Amino acid sequence: MQLPTKRNKPFFRSPAGWATLGTVPVIALGAFLLWPSGGTTLAADATDASAPESRSGYVNRGLFSTGGPAPDEEAAVTMIKGRVYSIDGKPIAGALVSATSFAIAGNLPTTVASLETDDEGRFEMKLADGSYQLVANKPGFGPSFLPAQTGETVSMVLTQSGRVRGRVLDANNAPMQRFVIDVLTAAPDSFAAPTPLFSKRYEGTDGSFELDQLPGWPVVVRATAVDHAPAFSSPIALESPSDTKDIELVLGDGCVVEGTVRDTAGNPLPYVFVNAETRMAGGVSEVSMEAAARAESDEQGHFRIEHAPSGKVVVRGYDGDHASSSVTVDIKDCKVDKPVELVMSDGGTITGVARKSDGSPLPGARLTLMARSIGFVNVVADEEGQFQFDSIPPGNNRLELLHGNQRTSTTVRVEEGTVAQRDITLHPTGTGEIRGRVTAGSVPLAGVQILVAANRGRGKGLDIRYPVTDKDGVYHLEGVPGGHYAVNVVTSAKTAGVEVEDGSVAVLDLDVTEEPPKSLREELE
Repeated sequence: MQLPTKRNKPFFRSPAGWATLGTVPVIALGAFLLWPSGGTTLAADATDASAPESRSGYVNRGLFSTGGPAPDEEAAVTMIKGRVYSIDGKPIAGALVSATSFAIAGNLPTTVASLETDDEGRFEMKLADGSYQLVANKPGFGPSFLPAQTGETVSMVLTQSGRVRGRVLDANNAPMQRFVIDVLTAAPDSFAAPTPLFSKRYEGTDGSFELDQLPGWPVVVRATAVDHAPAFSSPIALESPSDTKDIELVLGDGCVVEGTVRDTAGNPLPYVFVNAETRMAGGVSEVSMEAAARAESDEQGHFRIEHAPSGKVVVRGYDGDHASSSVTVDIKDCKVDKPVELVMSDGGTITGVARKSDGSPLPGARLTLMARSIGFVNVVADEEGQFQFDSIPPGNNRLELLHGNQRTSTTVRVEEGTVAQRDITLHPTGTGEIRGRVTAGSVPLAGVQILVAANRGRGKGLDIRYPVTDKDGVYHLEGVPGGHYAVNVVTSAKTAGVEVEDGSVAVLDLDVTEEPPKSLREELE
C-alpha cells in the first residue's frame, strides 16, 4: 500500500493540539522499570512510586492517592495496554514504548518504564495508578506521543519518517566527539513539559549524526555535551518520508547564572533544585525548551548554573515545602542586568466541587491540574465531591475532571496567597450517537483511542470523550448531546467533523491512510 506523502497540520498529534483541547494530562511517580523477560505479552511493572533521592525534598504529586491496592494487585486497574501500528495497519513488533513522569522536578520528564512490543505489536505496562506520557519509537518511523492513564487502552499509529543529517561542532568549529541529540516538541505553558521524542548518545564520531525518527509536526533538535551550553535548531517540519534536511549545531561554553533562593521572609533556602529553560518564539506566543542546565542551592541559598544558554531564560526552583518558583532573565553577552533571586512561597490554592451533569456532587472524581511549571497534579474528590489543590504557583492552569471515558476541561488562574474557587461539572448526556469504523485502508485498527470533542462555550469548557475501537475497528459513543464534534484518531493526523442530532445516529468512518483534502490554493498549484 502506498504511504501518504503528506502529513499536513497534524493538530491532534502535537502537544499543542492536546493542550488546546485539554486532553488527558500525564503523570506518574515511579522508579526505573525493568525490561520484561518475554512471553505472550510484554509488561513492565512500577511497584515503587517514590522519586529518586533528592535533598530538595521535591515530591511528584502525580499519583491518584486513593488508598487502594498496591500496584502489584488487581493488575487490570493499574495497567496501560495497547498496540502499535504502522500507517498501513500492520502491527509493529519491537517498537520501543516508554512512559514518563515528573520525578525530579515539575518541568523535567523522567522515564519510569520502557519495553518493546511483541510480535503482534502489543504492549502492557503495569504502573502505579496515575497518568503518563507515552512515546513509541521505531527506526524509520516518526515517534508517536500521547497522554495515557492506568486502566486505558491507547494504541498508537506510526508514520514513516523523513531524515535529518547534521554535525555538532564546538565554538572553534572542531567536531564534537561526545554529545547527545534530543528531538524536542513545544507545548503551551498550560500543558506539562513534553518528554523528548527521541534521544541518542553519540561517541567517538566526527561530529556527524543522522535521525530517522521525526514526527509529522514541527520539532527542535537539541545537542548537549559536557562542559558546553546546549544548542537548538530552528523548528524542523518534514512533510514526506522522502524529505531530508541538513543542519549544523554549534556548542559554546555558555554562560554562568548565579543567584539566591529565599523564602518570603528573606531567609536563604538550601538544597532547592534549580534549572533553566530556553524561551523561544512559538507561533503566537513564546514556548519553553528544557536547556539541560541545573544546580542546587547551598547552605546560604546560593546557586550557580554553569553552561546556561544566552537569550531569554526561565530559571525555576523546586523543593518539598513551597510552590515552584520561576523568574525570567535576559542574558546578553553572558551578563544579567541584576542578580537572580528566586523567592519560594506557598503559592495559591484551588478548591471546588466536582459535579455530575445534574449538579449533584460526584464523589471519588479524579481531577488533574497541569501547567509547564508543575507538570501534573492529581487529586481525588471526597465523598461530597470536594477537591483541593495546594501549593500552586501563580498563573494559568488547566483543570480536568475525569469520569469514565468523559472529561471536562477548563482554565483556572491562581494568584499568590489566594484561594480560587472553581466547581467543575461533567457535561450532560444526550440522545444522539456517534459510531464508525477506523481502518488503515481496508485493515481495521483495534484498540485505538478516539478523541471526540466539542466546545460548550465560555465558562463551560471543553466536552471531551474517548471511545476505543473494538477488535473489528468499530467505535461507538452513546448519550451524545446534539451539536458539532471534532473526531480524531489519537496519535494520527486523521481528523473529521460530524454533526449530531438528538435521537439520531451519526456515522463517521475514518481511514488513517487518507490524505487531508487539498485546499483551493494547493489544487491551483
